Amino acid sequence: MADGAERRQYSRAPVAVIVRVESGGQGRHYYSKNISPGGVFLLAEQPLEAETRVDVEMFLPLVKSPVRASGEVAWVQRQEPSGFAVRFTDISDAARELIRWVVDRYLGRRE
Repeated sequence: MADGAERRQYSRAPVAVIVRVESGGQGRHYYSKNISPGGVFLLAEQPLEAETRVDVEMFLPLVKSPVRASGEVAWVQRQEPSGFAVRFTDISDAARELIRWVVDRYLGRRE
Protein backbone atom coordinates (compact mmCIF):
# COMPACT_ATOMS: atom_id res chain seq x y z
CA MET A 1 0.00 0.00 0.00
CA ALA A 2 1.37 3.42 -0.95
CA ASP A 3 1.76 5.97 1.80
CA GLY A 4 0.38 9.52 1.50
CA ALA A 5 3.68 11.03 0.37
CA GLU A 6 3.73 8.79 -2.73
CA ARG A 7 0.22 9.93 -3.72
CA ARG A 8 0.96 13.65 -3.32
CA GLN A 9 1.75 15.74 -6.37
CA TYR A 10 3.53 18.45 -4.34
CA SER A 11 6.02 18.52 -1.49
CA ARG A 12 4.62 19.93 1.72
CA ALA A 13 6.36 21.56 4.66
CA PRO A 14 5.32 21.98 8.30
CA VAL A 15 5.00 25.76 8.05
CA ALA A 16 2.75 27.48 10.62
CA VAL A 17 1.22 30.61 9.11
CA ILE A 18 -1.99 32.55 9.62
CA VAL A 19 -4.65 31.71 7.03
CA ARG A 20 -7.90 33.62 6.60
CA VAL A 21 -10.71 31.38 5.35
CA GLU A 22 -13.99 32.70 3.97
CA SER A 23 -16.97 30.45 3.36
CA GLY A 24 -20.65 31.26 3.10
CA GLY A 25 -20.05 34.93 3.89
CA GLN A 26 -18.21 34.09 7.12
CA GLY A 27 -14.50 34.64 7.67
CA ARG A 28 -12.19 33.07 10.27
CA HIS A 29 -8.46 32.87 10.88
CA TYR A 30 -6.67 29.56 11.39
CA TYR A 31 -3.08 28.41 11.76
CA SER A 32 -1.66 26.03 9.19
CA LYS A 33 -0.03 22.76 10.20
CA ASN A 34 1.55 22.36 6.78
CA ILE A 35 1.38 23.86 3.32
CA SER A 36 2.10 22.80 -0.23
CA PRO A 37 1.52 24.32 -3.66
CA GLY A 38 -1.57 22.10 -3.88
CA GLY A 39 -3.22 22.87 -0.56
CA VAL A 40 -3.00 23.57 3.15
CA PHE A 41 -3.91 21.71 6.36
CA LEU A 42 -5.50 24.02 8.94
CA LEU A 43 -5.77 23.38 12.67
CA ALA A 44 -9.33 23.79 13.96
CA GLU A 45 -11.26 22.60 17.01
CA GLN A 46 -14.40 22.68 14.87
CA PRO A 47 -13.30 21.82 11.33
CA LEU A 48 -15.32 22.82 8.29
CA GLU A 49 -17.14 19.96 6.59
CA ALA A 50 -15.70 18.06 3.61
CA GLU A 51 -16.51 19.56 0.19
CA THR A 52 -17.08 23.05 1.67
CA ARG A 53 -15.98 25.67 -0.88
CA VAL A 54 -13.61 28.26 0.58
CA ASP A 55 -11.48 31.28 -0.31
CA VAL A 56 -8.16 31.52 1.52
CA GLU A 57 -5.54 34.19 2.15
CA MET A 58 -2.21 32.90 3.44
CA PHE A 59 0.31 35.17 5.11
CA LEU A 60 3.56 33.45 4.13
CA PRO A 61 7.01 34.17 5.58
CA LEU A 62 9.23 36.36 3.37
CA VAL A 63 6.26 37.25 1.12
CA LYS A 64 4.90 40.81 1.42
CA SER A 65 1.32 40.32 0.23
CA PRO A 66 -1.07 37.54 1.21
CA VAL A 67 -1.32 34.65 -1.23
CA ARG A 68 -4.91 34.03 -2.33
CA ALA A 69 -6.60 30.88 -3.62
CA SER A 70 -9.97 29.20 -3.79
CA GLY A 71 -10.49 25.59 -2.92
CA GLU A 72 -12.56 22.99 -1.17
CA VAL A 73 -12.22 21.03 2.03
CA ALA A 74 -10.74 17.73 0.84
CA TRP A 75 -10.87 15.89 4.18
CA VAL A 76 -11.42 16.43 7.89
CA GLN A 77 -9.43 15.10 10.84
CA ARG A 78 -11.38 14.99 14.10
CA GLN A 79 -8.71 13.48 16.38
CA GLU A 80 -5.80 15.59 17.65
CA PRO A 81 -4.57 17.60 16.00
CA SER A 82 -8.04 18.28 14.64
CA GLY A 83 -8.43 20.29 11.48
CA PHE A 84 -9.16 20.16 7.79
CA ALA A 85 -7.29 20.04 4.51
CA VAL A 86 -8.06 22.51 1.75
CA ARG A 87 -7.23 21.46 -1.82
CA PHE A 88 -6.67 24.48 -4.06
CA THR A 89 -9.00 24.45 -7.06
CA ASP A 90 -8.35 27.98 -8.32
CA ILE A 91 -4.92 29.49 -7.75
CA SER A 92 -2.75 31.60 -10.02
CA ASP A 93 0.53 30.19 -11.30
CA ALA A 94 2.33 33.05 -9.52
CA ALA A 95 0.67 32.20 -6.17
CA ARG A 96 1.46 28.48 -6.59
CA GLU A 97 5.10 29.35 -7.35
CA LEU A 98 5.34 31.58 -4.25
CA ILE A 99 4.09 28.70 -2.09
CA ARG A 100 6.53 26.31 -3.79
CA TRP A 101 9.37 28.81 -3.13
CA VAL A 102 8.49 29.02 0.60
CA VAL A 103 8.15 25.21 0.90
CA ASP A 104 11.48 24.66 -0.88
CA ARG A 105 13.26 27.15 1.42
CA TYR A 106 11.75 25.51 4.49
CA LEU A 107 12.84 22.06 3.29
CA GLY A 108 16.35 23.34 2.60
CA ARG A 109 16.08 23.31 -1.20
CA ARG A 110 17.55 26.38 -2.87
CA GLU A 111 17.56 25.38 -6.55
